Amino acid sequence: MTVFALLLMRILALSPEPKVPEVPDAATNEFGPSGKPSVAVLPLNYISKDQSDAYLADGIAEDVITLLSYNPRFFVIARNSSFTYRGQSVDIRQVGEELGVQYVVEGSLRKIGERLRVTVQLIDTATGQHLWAEKYDRLFKDIFALQDDITNGIAVALGDQIFSAEIARAHSTSTDNLDAWGLVMRANKAVLSFNRRGNSRATEQLRQAVALDPNYPLAKAELARSLCWGVINLYHQDPNTVLAEVFQLGEEALEATPNDPLVLFAMGSCYGCIGKRTEAIRLLEKATNLQPNFSLALGALGYTLAFDGQSERGAPYGEMAIRHSPQSPTQWMLKSWRSPALLELGHYTEAENELSQALRLYDGWWWTWLNMAAAKAGLGDREGAIQALYGARKAEPIFSLELATAALNQAYKNKGKNILSLLEPIWPEDLLTADDQ
Repeated sequence: MTVFALLLMRILALSPEPKVPEVPDAATNEFGPSGKPSVAVLPLNYISKDQSDAYLADGIAEDVITLLSYNPRFFVIARNSSFTYRGQSVDIRQVGEELGVQYVVEGSLRKIGERLRVTVQLIDTATGQHLWAEKYDRLFKDIFALQDDITNGIAVALGDQIFSAEIARAHSTSTDNLDAWGLVMRANKAVLSFNRRGNSRATEQLRQAVALDPNYPLAKAELARSLCWGVINLYHQDPNTVLAEVFQLGEEALEATPNDPLVLFAMGSCYGCIGKRTEAIRLLEKATNLQPNFSLALGALGYTLAFDGQSERGAPYGEMAIRHSPQSPTQWMLKSWRSPALLELGHYTEAENELSQALRLYDGWWWTWLNMAAAKAGLGDREGAIQALYGARKAEPIFSLELATAALNQAYKNKGKNILSLLEPIWPEDLLTADDQ
């Protein structure tokens, strides 16, 4: 066994777990659109020949989505679904049908020197009627106040007159450093690529953000998540050193902002994969209580509960996450995240279906292939399972039985015995150990 694998298997010893808290039954929570105004915020059209600041348009729209998602009275489509319409001339009625929403927010942004000119309109997808529209001409430095005003205007137009205080609380722990904010916005896309290059780029950008504002909790939490993803995906040869930094960053971020759903998700989704399942459940449950529309947090809570042996409670969260992201290019990830609960429950056919859809969208994450191998093996498809294992090696050249075992041991409370019992008897000899690193 390599030194890397030995180090990875020792991760569980880094910190003891407290008592598991009670997690409410997901089936009793109202996450669906029934009885709530449903809304999608499309990316703002950035009007400029120089596209170097185009991230501002996405950043404003993304933060508006985040702020609206704090409101349990709305059903808000996740950014990765609404952003699929970027750069398109859209038919609002068609968008409404495809995303299953009653209202769509669209608009444009132009940056002129140090000023921003923004137009925003709220449209009824059934009639095409403009229910609310506003134009803003603000200094660039006032971008956060601008986002608050846009969000509050949407909320009021949708019938919520008391949301401004919630928005103020949401932004009370943000940053005043626009460069740091911009780096976090850009890194947020790269970290979800789940490949070495994207992970490295995100980590570099987030380190820059923390350097610019050492008191920016979200930057610290996102840096911790990026580093953690690197460990989970076998990108680091010294995972213990990396995780020591993860724990330090997480402690600082959570101490500064114990009630920020984005920070709670970043650390909870990380901890859920490295053996700190109890703490992960607590953080992710808190995130979804504070922001019920948060699809990534819902998905992460689902797989963390599965890792903790609570698959029956975890499975509904995976379904909720997918429902909030009907057109998302990261549907593959949410479907892959849902598979641990299905596998633990023995729902191999459903798991195979979800994973097949995930792999059609993106086949570059070795964990998806590993779960597919388990689903195939559970269905008695030996050859299909073996081919999936080779798919995992193609996605990650150092993939092997020893490293998969170490990763499963750290993630699952039962040390991944269910998956290993399905796969060990059929594991190809040339995939038993990793190549030289």
